[in-house]
This record gives sequence, C-alpha cells and structure tokens, in this order.
Amino acid sequence: MSTAILIRVTPENYDLWLEAHNSCQTARLDYGITDGPVYRDAAEPGSVLVHLDVQEITRAMEWFKSQAFKEGVARAGKVKREIWIADHKMTA
Repeated sequence: MSTAILIRVTPENYDLWLEAHNSCQTARLDYGITDGPVYRDAAEPGSVLVHLDVQEITRAMEWFKSQAFKEGVARAGKVKREIWIADHKMTA
C-alpha cells in the first residue's frame, strides 16, 4: 500500500504559485515526498489538484511545518489549500 497527499490549490496568481511550488521540489524529497502530477481543473483553470506520493505520512506531514514550506508559501502569494490523505493499494 502506498500513501498520497492530494491538495486542491486555488491561488490568486497561478503562475506565481506554480513557480513557488516547483522551487520546493528538492526540499520535499527530504521529507520522503515525490512530486506526482498537477491536474488543472477544466472548469476552473486557475485551480489545480496536486498529487504527492509519500514514503511515510508522519514524516511527510512535517514538510508543512518546515521553514522551506513557509518560505514557499510566502513566495506563492495568496493561496487556498484543501488537503486530503489517500491510502491506495494496487491490485491486478
């Protein structure tokens, strides 16, 4: 079974948010987080669903308390976030 963090992000400025998000990719690796796809909402192109794969959820959640995350948030401008945790099991 693997775990994912799914985040619906609605930024005031999509390009500014995306630049800040991408700049934190390496820092997220230190928390066992691997970037998955970013899905743009067809009805609201300024909103996205961010898929992050995580090795261990407790460690991954520490990312949201880190200085690197806080700095990324500051660079991203005004952003609304809704976060979900998903455990999924692959079957054949």
